[in-house]
Amino acid sequence: FGLINTGNPKHADILILTGSINTQNIDVVKQIYEQMPEPKVVLAAGICATSGGIFAECYNVIGGADKVVPVDVYVPGCAVKPEALIDGVVKALEVLKEKQKTVRTGGKKERD
Repeated sequence: FGLINTGNPKHADILILTGSINTQNIDVVKQIYEQMPEPKVVLAAGICATSGGIFAECYNVIGGADKVVPVDVYVPGCAVKPEALIDGVVKALEVLKEKQKTVRTGGKKERD
C-alpha cells in the first residue's frame, strides 16, 4: 500500500484514532492533528473512536473523535477486523489523493 508507520505527526498524512476521546486527551489529539501537514486525513477505527463505544456514558468521555477533529473515514467494529482496517486505510488513501488534487488545483476540479 506504500505505507510507512511514523511516530512523528509532522511526517504523517493519515492519523488513525483507535480509542475513545476523553477530557484529558482532547488537547493532545488536537495538537497532533494541527502538527500534521496539509492535506491530512483522519481515520476513526473502532466503535470507541467513532462514538465512544461502551465508554460513551462515562463522565469524562466526550464521544467520538469527530467531536475533536474532523474525521474523514470511519471503520466500524469492536474489535476492528484486519480486513476492515485495510479497507479503511485504502479509503483514506483515496480521500488523501482527492485532497491533494484539490490543493494542487487551488480548489478547482481537475480532469483526470
